[in-house]
Amino acid sequence: MLSSLSGKDNGTGSSDLSNKVMGALGPVIAEHWPTIEPYADKALASAQDDATIEALARKIYPWLPMLVRMALKEDKFVSFTIEHKAPLLAKLAEYKNK
Repeated sequence: MLSSLSGKDNGTGSSDLSNKVMGALGPVIAEHWPTIEPYADKALASAQDDATIEALARKIYPWLPMLVRMALKEDKFVSFTIEHKAPLLAKLAEYKNK
């Protein structure tokens, strides 16, 4: 998994990694939906801009566990987040429409 994030993967496991990430996010979004819901429309609208996603990823990075930050540099995390924003936004929209 970390090889996919760090760019050492040839891309064959990218969809598998995306599925794993989205599978893990589903329960988290469901658990925290009452807190997220008031911001969902604004988040979906502003998240269409890559600059917004980049700024968000850079703010999230310091909160990642130390082991993850040691294995994954900030620029790789930001590029991964931007590259995989569509599944995340789709998952957020799915919960919004329920």
